[in-house]
Amino acid sequence: MKLNKFIWDIYKKSEQGQKVIDQFTNGQLNEILEQYGGELDVEYTADFIVDLIELSETPKLPKEINLEEAESLFERIIASGISIKYKDGGIENYDPKEFDLLEHIPVISTWLYSNYPEFFKPYFFKHRFHLMTQIADYFGINLPEVPLKRYKEERLRYYWRLCLAFISFQEENKLTGIEFCAFLYDFAPNYISENVQNISELPKPTQIWLVGGNKVDFTFLDSDEIGKTSFWQGNEDTKRGDIIIMYCLSPRSFIHSIWRAITDGIADPFFHYFSSIYISECQKVEAVSLNDLKEDGYFSKNPLVRKNLQGVSGYPFSFEDYQHLQKLIFKNGGITKELPQLYSPIFSKNANINNERDVEVFLIEPLLFELGYTNEHWVRQLSVRMGRGERNFPDYAFLTNKEINYEEASMLIEAKYLIKNNKELEDTFKQVWSYGQRLTAKVLVIADKIAIWIYQRQGDSYDRSKYIKKYWGELEKPDDFKEIMRIIGLK
Repeated sequence: MKLNKFIWDIYKKSEQGQKVIDQFTNGQLNEILEQYGGELDVEYTADFIVDLIELSETPKLPKEINLEEAESLFERIIASGISIKYKDGGIENYDPKEFDLLEHIPVISTWLYSNYPEFFKPYFFKHRFHLMTQIADYFGINLPEVPLKRYKEERLRYYWRLCLAFISFQEENKLTGIEFCAFLYDFAPNYISENVQNISELPKPTQIWLVGGNKVDFTFLDSDEIGKTSFWQGNEDTKRGDIIIMYCLSPRSFIHSIWRAITDGIADPFFHYFSSIYISECQKVEAVSLNDLKEDGYFSKNPLVRKNLQGVSGYPFSFEDYQHLQKLIFKNGGITKELPQLYSPIFSKNANINNERDVEVFLIEPLLFELGYTNEHWVRQLSVRMGRGERNFPDYAFLTNKEINYEEASMLIEAKYLIKNNKELEDTFKQVWSYGQRLTAKVLVIADKIAIWIYQRQGDSYDRSKYIKKYWGELEKPDDFKEIMRIIGLK
């Protein structure tokens, strides 16, 4: 969507808007980093940015460049790293093969922005790529696809592709470069927090994952802070609500606590370990040591235990593994009855589902009838003109305006046979999101043989991280069905 010009103009004239715009116009770069850079070592980055500014004043950088030359400059950084001349005369060369440029994108991007603001934008979403995707979904910024973990140079190039996406949005909405920075780092996050519904209830867990914490994390893990939440390395296929087992690495070497994932796993291109989650709802347990696991008849055969839990973060745990772990916790004197338990999404109707059409006939349509609809309420495989005239076909469209080329819908449903992981869910969301934007639908629904995901329109868009998820078996329970009836039932 285009940025609402009326609301944006109000923001620009406000005291807060003028303050932020002034920061990006006249502020010191280290102050901007401190204000918006998030989890950065401010003292280190302040020195680092000063050194980079001194570098930019040497003949190595031209005063003016075009788009092609800007891309070439960033390619040289990827290939050659950065050399910095310190105030004491020393020179340090940062070889890209040894120096983690990914982790320093906030600083490098700020330096590039300071020199060539028409082509480069500061990137301040370190460990907050979830927020970046929320803003993109809500305001229609077309984010490029994240490269695979092993392609480090491509992950670095993702920054340049982000800049191109930002420039496109900036031009479409007639913003200056400084106004775009104010939009991205102040207006958009605050607007989303005020206007997007917060769905706090977690779905029932269907997967279990191990993660690890090192010495730096122990103080946080041991604290008794109520409702503590943290960014963590995890598995990209983690789903919101999943059970997370926290293992403290050496010198502790024991299982410390049980948590819940409060976000889906996500691939963060600039996070060194790539896959990340946010965790909360900590429940400390009686410690189960690595030796306890190695001496146990069941766990002694586990491949991860046999490797001394090396590579623990994001390792999948089975239902049987979790049952045995709880027995060890109990054996060590702990209490397990309050720990979260897996929910089994399988119920009798799933047995007849063999393809996508079966999902529609045996699950979606019976649910719609129960919600008060008839065949007359929806159009299957509606032909929708999108973009440059291509035709697309949402599986179910509940139209409120049937005029050709001006169709509008109250709800869209997209069916899949089985969504195996978060990447497939994200791809399906993008597909139905585009239909929803074109048809201004109030609700988007994704369904497979296991569950349904419901995304409610927030302002002018949808948020891929904010959804209600129900397993088909849950809908046989009165309270769960009532909740669904309230959201998508026939009004």
